[in-house]
Amino acid sequence: MKTDSRKRTLSFQPRRSVGFTLVEMLIVLAMIGLVAGLTIYNLSGSFESGKINTARNWVNGPGKAAVTTYYLQAGEYPTTLDALLTPPAGVKTAVVEKASGLLDPWKKKYQYTPPPGRRNPGSFDLWTTAPDGTEIGNWDPPTGP
Repeated sequence: MKTDSRKRTLSFQPRRSVGFTLVEMLIVLAMIGLVAGLTIYNLSGSFESGKINTARNWVNGPGKAAVTTYYLQAGEYPTTLDALLTPPAGVKTAVVEKASGLLDPWKKKYQYTPPPGRRNPGSFDLWTTAPDGTEIGNWDPPTGP
């Protein structure tokens, strides 16, 4: 009689199911949230510097052009920036059509001093103040590409 050298044993070990546990999935989600939060925090500085450049370019470009256009049409500088919203005598359209055109990137009104300006003695001052307190005015050179 031959004996079988292979032993057969029955194993009652629980079978591990394939997949991820709830704890593993929560850890991965927490890590994704952490990376997303850090990324958004770091990008916020980029947006702020973009707003500063936008304000600097506005006071040196469209803002300065609007005040100069009013001067050419009316023969005198406006006393306030709100004067740009109403057409000068003998002109059909205002230099600036909407009040929102006089708001800086932080939704505050630009500031204006007619000639002689505080920072521009031979001209007018046009400026705004950034949230950190920095004055951005037409005495600063514009930023370019």
